[in-house]
Amino acid sequence: MNDAAYARNVTVEDRFNTKIAFLPNASYSDCSNTITKSVTAGDSDAFDLVQYHVVENSGVAMKGLYLNWYDVPHIDFTRSWWSHSNIDDLTINNRCFLAMGDFALSTIGGTYCMYYDKQEAQNYKIDDLYQIVREGRLTLDYLKTLAGQIYTDKNGDGIKDEGDYYALASNQRSNFNTYLWACDNQIFSRDDTGELQYNYYSEHLVDVYDSCWDLLNNYEGVWTGMDHGSGLQLFTNYGALLCNGTLDSVVSSLADFEHDYGVIPYPKYDEAQPAYKTMVDGYHEAMAVAKTAVELDFIGTVTEALCAESYKQVMPAFFDVCLKQRYASSKEDAEMMDLCVASRVFDLGYVYDNWKGVSFYFEQLLRDTQHQDITSFYARQKKVAEKYYSKVVELFTKEG
Repeated sequence: MNDAAYARNVTVEDRFNTKIAFLPNASYSDCSNTITKSVTAGDSDAFDLVQYHVVENSGVAMKGLYLNWYDVPHIDFTRSWWSHSNIDDLTINNRCFLAMGDFALSTIGGTYCMYYDKQEAQNYKIDDLYQIVREGRLTLDYLKTLAGQIYTDKNGDGIKDEGDYYALASNQRSNFNTYLWACDNQIFSRDDTGELQYNYYSEHLVDVYDSCWDLLNNYEGVWTGMDHGSGLQLFTNYGALLCNGTLDSVVSSLADFEHDYGVIPYPKYDEAQPAYKTMVDGYHEAMAVAKTAVELDFIGTVTEALCAESYKQVMPAFFDVCLKQRYASSKEDAEMMDLCVASRVFDLGYVYDNWKGVSFYFEQLLRDTQHQDITSFYARQKKVAEKYYSKVVELFTKEG
Protein backbone atom coordinates (compact mmCIF):
# COMPACT_ATOMS: atom_id res chain seq x y z
CA MET A 1 0.00 0.00 0.00
CA ASN A 2 2.85 2.37 0.85
CA ASP A 3 4.43 1.62 -2.54
CA ALA A 4 1.12 2.39 -4.26
CA ALA A 5 0.76 5.71 -2.42
CA TYR A 6 4.31 6.65 -3.38
CA ALA A 7 3.65 5.70 -7.01
CA ARG A 8 0.47 7.80 -7.03
CA ASN A 9 2.34 10.85 -5.75
CA VAL A 10 5.16 10.43 -8.27
CA THR A 11 2.66 9.97 -11.10
CA VAL A 12 0.90 13.23 -10.26
CA GLU A 13 4.12 15.13 -9.52
CA ASP A 14 5.70 14.12 -12.82
CA ARG A 15 2.58 14.76 -14.85
CA PHE A 16 2.07 18.29 -13.53
CA ASN A 17 5.66 19.24 -12.68
CA THR A 18 4.83 19.88 -9.04
CA LYS A 19 5.67 18.58 -5.56
CA ILE A 20 3.28 17.21 -2.96
CA ALA A 21 4.09 18.16 0.63
CA PHE A 22 2.12 17.77 3.84
CA LEU A 23 1.91 19.74 7.07
CA PRO A 24 3.82 17.26 9.30
CA ASN A 25 2.72 15.91 12.68
CA ALA A 26 -0.29 18.22 12.85
CA SER A 27 -3.02 17.56 15.39
CA TYR A 28 -6.64 18.24 14.52
CA SER A 29 -6.56 21.54 16.39
CA ASP A 30 -3.24 22.46 14.73
CA CYS A 31 -4.92 22.06 11.34
CA SER A 32 -7.92 24.18 12.33
CA ASN A 33 -5.76 26.91 13.83
CA THR A 34 -3.39 26.99 10.85
CA ILE A 35 -6.24 27.20 8.35
CA THR A 36 -8.16 29.83 10.31
CA LYS A 37 -5.12 32.08 10.82
CA SER A 38 -3.99 31.72 7.22
CA VAL A 39 -7.37 32.47 5.64
CA THR A 40 -8.14 35.29 8.05
CA ALA A 41 -4.80 36.86 7.14
CA GLY A 42 -5.59 36.52 3.44
CA ASP A 43 -2.67 34.18 2.76
CA SER A 44 -3.17 32.43 -0.57
CA ASP A 45 0.07 30.41 -0.65
CA ALA A 46 0.20 28.54 2.68
CA PHE A 47 -1.52 25.40 1.33
CA ASP A 48 -3.62 24.26 -1.62
CA LEU A 49 -5.75 21.45 -0.22
CA VAL A 50 -7.22 20.84 3.23
CA GLN A 51 -7.82 17.25 4.28
CA TYR A 52 -8.32 16.13 7.91
CA HIS A 53 -10.75 14.96 10.64
CA VAL A 54 -14.27 15.56 9.33
CA VAL A 55 -15.95 16.64 12.58
CA GLU A 56 -13.13 19.03 13.46
CA ASN A 57 -12.91 20.28 9.88
CA SER A 58 -16.58 21.19 9.87
CA GLY A 59 -15.88 23.89 12.46
CA VAL A 60 -13.69 25.69 9.91
CA ALA A 61 -16.32 25.19 7.21
CA MET A 62 -18.94 26.73 9.48
CA LYS A 63 -16.82 29.89 9.71
CA GLY A 64 -17.29 30.31 5.97
CA LEU A 65 -13.58 29.85 5.22
CA TYR A 66 -13.91 27.33 2.38
CA LEU A 67 -14.78 27.62 -1.28
CA ASN A 68 -17.72 25.90 -2.87
CA TRP A 69 -16.29 22.82 -4.59
CA TYR A 70 -18.49 23.59 -7.61
CA ASP A 71 -16.42 26.75 -8.12
CA VAL A 72 -13.19 24.74 -8.36
CA PRO A 73 -12.41 23.86 -12.01
CA HIS A 74 -11.95 20.27 -13.18
CA ILE A 75 -13.66 18.69 -10.14
CA ASP A 76 -16.22 16.10 -11.29
CA PHE A 77 -18.19 14.48 -8.45
CA THR A 78 -19.80 12.05 -10.91
CA ARG A 79 -16.51 10.18 -11.36
CA SER A 80 -15.82 6.93 -9.54
CA TRP A 81 -13.08 8.41 -7.32
CA TRP A 82 -15.55 10.69 -5.55
CA SER A 83 -18.22 9.49 -3.12
CA HIS A 84 -21.76 9.84 -4.46
CA SER A 85 -22.65 11.31 -1.08
CA ASN A 86 -20.96 14.50 -2.24
CA ILE A 87 -23.94 14.89 -4.56
CA ASP A 88 -26.66 12.97 -2.73
CA ASP A 89 -26.08 14.21 0.84
CA LEU A 90 -23.51 17.01 0.98
CA THR A 91 -24.58 19.24 -1.92
CA ILE A 92 -27.30 21.74 -1.07
CA ASN A 93 -28.33 24.56 -3.41
CA ASN A 94 -25.48 23.54 -5.73
CA ARG A 95 -22.99 24.11 -2.92
CA CYS A 96 -20.57 21.69 -1.30
CA PHE A 97 -17.80 22.74 1.09
CA LEU A 98 -16.54 19.40 2.46
CA ALA A 99 -16.06 16.53 0.03
CA MET A 100 -15.06 12.85 0.20
CA GLY A 101 -12.64 11.49 -2.39
CA ASP A 102 -10.38 8.47 -2.78
CA PHE A 103 -7.31 10.54 -1.92
CA ALA A 104 -8.62 10.11 1.64
CA LEU A 105 -8.35 6.35 2.28
CA SER A 106 -9.79 6.86 5.75
CA THR A 107 -13.25 7.12 4.18
CA ILE A 108 -12.85 3.40 3.48
CA GLY A 109 -10.75 2.32 6.45
CA GLY A 110 -12.95 4.13 8.98
CA THR A 111 -16.10 2.31 7.85
CA TYR A 112 -17.83 0.61 10.77
CA CYS A 113 -18.46 -3.13 10.71
CA MET A 114 -18.50 -6.10 13.07
CA TYR A 115 -16.03 -8.97 13.47
CA TYR A 116 -16.71 -12.47 14.68
CA ASP A 117 -14.53 -15.37 15.79
CA LYS A 118 -15.22 -18.21 13.34
CA GLN A 119 -13.69 -20.87 15.59
CA GLU A 120 -15.89 -19.94 18.54
CA ALA A 121 -18.91 -19.59 16.26
CA GLN A 122 -18.45 -23.26 15.37
CA ASN A 123 -17.96 -24.21 19.02
CA TYR A 124 -21.22 -22.46 19.94
CA LYS A 125 -22.96 -23.90 16.86
CA ILE A 126 -23.91 -20.45 15.60
CA ASP A 127 -25.67 -20.28 12.23
CA ASP A 128 -23.64 -19.18 9.22
CA LEU A 129 -23.51 -15.44 9.88
CA TYR A 130 -22.74 -14.66 6.25
CA GLN A 131 -26.01 -16.28 5.25
CA ILE A 132 -27.84 -14.54 8.09
CA VAL A 133 -26.63 -11.26 6.59
CA ARG A 134 -27.62 -12.22 3.05
CA GLU A 135 -31.11 -13.15 4.20
CA GLY A 136 -31.52 -9.80 5.96
CA ARG A 137 -31.81 -11.43 9.39
CA LEU A 138 -28.89 -9.72 11.14
CA THR A 139 -30.91 -7.41 13.40
CA LEU A 140 -30.81 -6.04 16.93
CA ASP A 141 -33.09 -8.86 18.02
CA TYR A 142 -30.74 -11.43 16.50
CA LEU A 143 -27.85 -9.97 18.52
CA LYS A 144 -30.03 -10.12 21.62
CA THR A 145 -30.62 -13.81 21.01
CA LEU A 146 -26.85 -14.41 20.92
CA ALA A 147 -26.30 -12.17 23.94
CA GLY A 148 -28.88 -14.14 25.89
CA GLN A 149 -27.20 -17.45 25.08
CA ILE A 150 -23.46 -16.75 25.28
CA TYR A 151 -21.74 -15.76 28.51
CA THR A 152 -19.19 -17.69 30.53
CA ASP A 153 -17.66 -16.69 33.85
CA LYS A 154 -14.33 -17.86 32.49
CA ASN A 155 -12.20 -16.81 35.46
CA GLY A 156 -14.73 -18.12 37.97
CA ASP A 157 -14.80 -15.04 40.17
CA GLY A 158 -18.58 -14.58 40.02
CA ILE A 159 -18.21 -11.08 38.56
CA LYS A 160 -18.73 -9.85 35.00
CA ASP A 161 -15.31 -8.55 34.00
CA GLU A 162 -12.71 -8.64 31.26
CA GLY A 163 -11.68 -12.15 32.27
CA ASP A 164 -14.99 -13.66 31.10
CA TYR A 165 -16.36 -14.67 27.70
CA TYR A 166 -19.15 -12.68 26.00
CA ALA A 167 -21.29 -12.73 22.91
CA LEU A 168 -20.47 -9.09 22.08
CA ALA A 169 -17.68 -6.70 23.09
CA SER A 170 -17.94 -2.99 22.31
CA ASN A 171 -16.60 0.38 23.29
CA GLN A 172 -19.06 2.98 24.56
CA ARG A 173 -18.15 5.67 22.07
CA SER A 174 -18.54 5.59 18.29
CA ASN A 175 -19.26 1.85 18.44
CA PHE A 176 -22.48 2.88 20.19
CA ASN A 177 -23.09 5.87 17.95
CA THR A 178 -23.05 3.83 14.75
CA TYR A 179 -26.32 2.10 15.66
CA LEU A 180 -28.13 5.39 14.95
CA TRP A 181 -27.30 5.22 11.23
CA ALA A 182 -27.23 1.41 11.03
CA CYS A 183 -30.85 1.41 12.16
CA ASP A 184 -31.83 3.91 9.44
CA ASN A 185 -32.18 7.11 11.44
CA GLN A 186 -30.39 9.91 9.59
CA ILE A 187 -30.28 13.42 10.99
CA PHE A 188 -30.85 15.04 7.59
CA SER A 189 -32.43 13.42 4.56
CA ARG A 190 -34.28 14.50 1.45
CA ASP A 191 -37.99 14.20 0.84
CA ASP A 192 -39.58 12.99 -2.39
CA THR A 193 -39.06 16.39 -3.98
CA GLY A 194 -35.36 16.49 -3.07
CA GLU A 195 -35.82 19.10 -0.35
CA LEU A 196 -33.58 18.83 2.71
CA GLN A 197 -35.34 17.69 5.88
CA TYR A 198 -34.09 17.77 9.47
CA ASN A 199 -35.67 14.68 10.97
CA TYR A 200 -33.52 13.49 13.87
CA TYR A 201 -36.33 12.98 16.36
CA SER A 202 -39.14 10.53 15.59
CA GLU A 203 -40.94 7.53 17.04
CA HIS A 204 -38.46 5.39 15.17
CA LEU A 205 -35.56 7.10 16.98
CA VAL A 206 -37.19 6.30 20.32
CA ASP A 207 -37.68 2.66 19.31
CA VAL A 208 -34.09 2.34 18.07
CA TYR A 209 -32.69 3.95 21.20
CA ASP A 210 -34.73 1.78 23.56
CA SER A 211 -33.82 -1.39 21.69
CA CYS A 212 -30.10 -0.51 21.59
CA TRP A 213 -30.08 0.41 25.28
CA ASP A 214 -31.75 -2.91 26.06
CA LEU A 215 -29.11 -4.83 24.08
CA LEU A 216 -26.12 -2.98 25.52
CA ASN A 217 -27.25 -2.80 29.14
CA ASN A 218 -29.62 -5.66 29.94
CA TYR A 219 -27.89 -8.72 28.51
CA GLU A 220 -25.30 -10.71 30.42
CA GLY A 221 -23.52 -11.61 27.19
CA VAL A 222 -22.59 -8.00 26.34
CA TRP A 223 -19.44 -6.31 27.64
CA THR A 224 -18.69 -2.61 27.03
CA GLY A 225 -15.69 -0.46 27.91
CA MET A 226 -15.11 3.27 27.83
CA ASP A 227 -11.82 3.37 25.94
CA HIS A 228 -11.98 3.60 22.15
CA GLY A 229 -10.24 0.27 21.54
CA SER A 230 -11.66 -1.66 24.47
CA GLY A 231 -14.11 -3.86 22.57
CA LEU A 232 -11.53 -4.88 19.98
CA GLN A 233 -8.99 -5.53 22.72
CA LEU A 234 -11.29 -7.94 24.53
CA PHE A 235 -12.07 -9.67 21.23
CA THR A 236 -8.40 -10.06 20.30
CA ASN A 237 -7.78 -11.51 23.76
CA TYR A 238 -10.32 -14.21 22.80
CA GLY A 239 -12.94 -12.86 25.16
CA ALA A 240 -15.92 -12.41 22.83
CA LEU A 241 -17.65 -13.98 19.86
CA LEU A 242 -18.35 -10.60 18.21
CA CYS A 243 -17.00 -7.09 18.44
CA ASN A 244 -17.54 -3.73 16.78
CA GLY A 245 -14.77 -2.11 14.77
CA THR A 246 -13.76 -0.37 11.57
CA LEU A 247 -12.44 -2.01 8.41
CA ASP A 248 -8.90 -0.82 9.06
CA SER A 249 -8.97 -2.76 12.35
CA VAL A 250 -7.86 -5.81 10.34
CA VAL A 251 -4.49 -4.09 9.98
CA SER A 252 -4.23 -2.16 13.24
CA SER A 253 -5.72 -4.63 15.71
CA LEU A 254 -6.34 -8.08 14.20
CA ALA A 255 -3.07 -8.82 12.42
CA ASP A 256 -1.91 -11.14 15.24
CA PHE A 257 -5.30 -12.69 15.99
CA GLU A 258 -4.74 -16.45 15.64
CA HIS A 259 -8.34 -17.55 15.05
CA ASP A 260 -10.05 -17.11 11.69
CA TYR A 261 -12.34 -14.12 11.91
CA GLY A 262 -15.25 -12.99 9.78
CA VAL A 263 -16.47 -9.53 8.78
CA ILE A 264 -20.17 -8.64 8.81
CA PRO A 265 -22.10 -5.34 8.75
CA TYR A 266 -23.76 -3.66 11.70
CA PRO A 267 -27.24 -5.06 12.35
CA LYS A 268 -30.40 -3.56 10.94
CA TYR A 269 -33.14 -2.40 13.31
CA ASP A 270 -35.44 -5.20 12.14
CA GLU A 271 -35.97 -7.42 9.12
CA ALA A 272 -38.38 -4.89 7.58
CA GLN A 273 -35.54 -2.38 7.17
CA PRO A 274 -34.70 -2.47 3.46
CA ALA A 275 -30.89 -2.43 3.66
CA TYR A 276 -27.89 -2.52 5.94
CA LYS A 277 -26.32 0.86 6.69
CA THR A 278 -23.25 2.09 8.49
CA MET A 279 -21.23 5.24 9.16
CA VAL A 280 -17.58 6.21 8.84
CA ASP A 281 -15.79 7.25 12.00
CA GLY A 282 -15.17 10.95 12.56
CA TYR A 283 -11.42 10.53 12.14
CA HIS A 284 -11.96 10.14 8.40
CA GLU A 285 -10.73 13.03 6.30
CA ALA A 286 -12.92 15.57 4.54
CA MET A 287 -11.45 17.66 1.73
CA ALA A 288 -11.75 21.43 1.27
CA VAL A 289 -10.19 24.42 -0.49
CA ALA A 290 -9.59 27.69 1.36
CA LYS A 291 -11.54 30.67 0.06
CA THR A 292 -8.29 32.64 -0.25
CA ALA A 293 -6.89 30.18 -2.82
CA VAL A 294 -6.17 31.80 -6.18
CA GLU A 295 -4.64 29.08 -8.37
CA LEU A 296 -7.93 27.23 -8.64
CA ASP A 297 -7.25 25.77 -12.08
CA PHE A 298 -4.07 24.15 -10.73
CA ILE A 299 -5.66 23.06 -7.44
CA GLY A 300 -8.67 21.50 -9.15
CA THR A 301 -6.52 19.71 -11.71
CA VAL A 302 -4.11 18.21 -9.19
CA THR A 303 -6.82 17.31 -6.66
CA GLU A 304 -8.86 15.51 -9.31
CA ALA A 305 -5.70 13.71 -10.43
CA LEU A 306 -4.78 12.68 -6.88
CA CYS A 307 -8.25 11.19 -6.35
CA ALA A 308 -8.18 9.49 -9.75
CA GLU A 309 -4.74 7.98 -9.21
CA SER A 310 -5.75 6.90 -5.71
CA TYR A 311 -8.71 5.12 -7.28
CA LYS A 312 -6.48 3.48 -9.88
CA GLN A 313 -3.37 2.69 -7.83
CA VAL A 314 -3.89 3.00 -4.07
CA MET A 315 -7.46 1.85 -3.59
CA PRO A 316 -6.83 -1.56 -5.22
CA ALA A 317 -3.72 -2.05 -3.07
CA PHE A 318 -5.52 -0.99 0.12
CA PHE A 319 -9.02 -2.35 -0.29
CA ASP A 320 -8.68 -5.20 -2.79
CA VAL A 321 -5.26 -6.58 -1.81
CA CYS A 322 -4.56 -5.48 1.75
CA LEU A 323 -8.02 -5.71 3.30
CA LYS A 324 -9.91 -8.19 1.10
CA GLN A 325 -7.08 -10.62 0.32
CA ARG A 326 -4.21 -10.39 2.77
CA TYR A 327 -6.25 -9.89 5.93
CA ALA A 328 -9.63 -11.39 5.01
CA SER A 329 -9.95 -15.08 5.77
CA SER A 330 -12.44 -15.95 3.01
CA LYS A 331 -14.11 -14.68 -0.14
CA GLU A 332 -17.24 -14.13 1.94
CA ASP A 333 -15.37 -11.51 3.97
CA ALA A 334 -14.50 -9.65 0.78
CA GLU A 335 -18.20 -9.73 -0.09
CA MET A 336 -19.11 -8.33 3.34
CA MET A 337 -16.48 -5.59 3.11
CA ASP A 338 -17.98 -4.52 -0.22
CA LEU A 339 -21.41 -4.48 1.42
CA CYS A 340 -20.18 -2.31 4.31
CA VAL A 341 -18.48 0.21 2.01
CA ALA A 342 -21.53 0.36 -0.25
CA SER A 343 -23.77 1.05 2.76
CA ARG A 344 -21.83 4.06 4.12
CA VAL A 345 -23.88 7.08 5.14
CA PHE A 346 -22.30 10.56 5.03
CA ASP A 347 -25.05 12.42 6.87
CA LEU A 348 -25.01 16.22 6.59
CA GLY A 349 -25.94 16.36 10.28
CA TYR A 350 -22.82 14.40 11.22
CA VAL A 351 -20.37 15.80 8.68
CA TYR A 352 -21.15 19.35 9.88
CA ASP A 353 -21.73 18.47 13.54
CA ASN A 354 -18.51 19.94 15.00
CA TRP A 355 -19.61 18.51 18.38
CA LYS A 356 -22.42 21.08 18.46
CA GLY A 357 -25.25 19.13 16.83
CA VAL A 358 -27.14 15.98 17.84
CA SER A 359 -24.75 13.37 16.41
CA PHE A 360 -23.24 12.33 19.71
CA TYR A 361 -26.42 12.28 21.83
CA PHE A 362 -26.91 8.62 21.00
CA GLU A 363 -23.66 7.30 22.42
CA GLN A 364 -23.96 9.62 25.42
CA LEU A 365 -27.38 8.25 26.34
CA LEU A 366 -26.58 4.61 25.58
CA ARG A 367 -23.71 4.57 28.07
CA ASP A 368 -25.92 6.04 30.80
CA THR A 369 -26.92 3.04 32.91
CA GLN A 370 -29.96 4.95 34.25
CA HIS A 371 -31.70 4.64 30.85
CA GLN A 372 -32.63 8.27 30.34
CA ASP A 373 -35.79 8.96 28.37
CA ILE A 374 -34.50 10.17 24.99
CA THR A 375 -37.71 12.13 24.40
CA SER A 376 -37.23 14.22 27.55
CA PHE A 377 -33.51 14.57 26.89
CA TYR A 378 -34.05 15.83 23.36
CA ALA A 379 -36.81 18.20 24.49
CA ARG A 380 -34.21 19.92 26.70
CA GLN A 381 -31.65 20.11 23.88
CA LYS A 382 -33.98 20.76 20.95
CA LYS A 383 -33.75 24.56 20.73
CA VAL A 384 -29.96 24.58 20.84
CA ALA A 385 -29.69 21.77 18.28
CA GLU A 386 -32.19 23.30 15.87
CA LYS A 387 -30.51 26.71 16.16
CA TYR A 388 -27.16 25.17 15.29
CA TYR A 389 -28.50 23.22 12.34
CA SER A 390 -30.27 26.31 11.03
CA LYS A 391 -26.79 27.83 10.78
CA VAL A 392 -25.60 24.75 8.88
CA VAL A 393 -28.45 25.13 6.39
CA GLU A 394 -27.75 28.87 6.16
CA LEU A 395 -24.17 28.08 5.10
CA PHE A 396 -25.64 26.53 1.95
CA THR A 397 -28.48 28.95 1.32
CA LYS A 398 -27.34 32.47 2.26
CA GLU A 399 -26.67 34.96 -0.49
CA GLY A 400 -23.09 35.80 -1.46
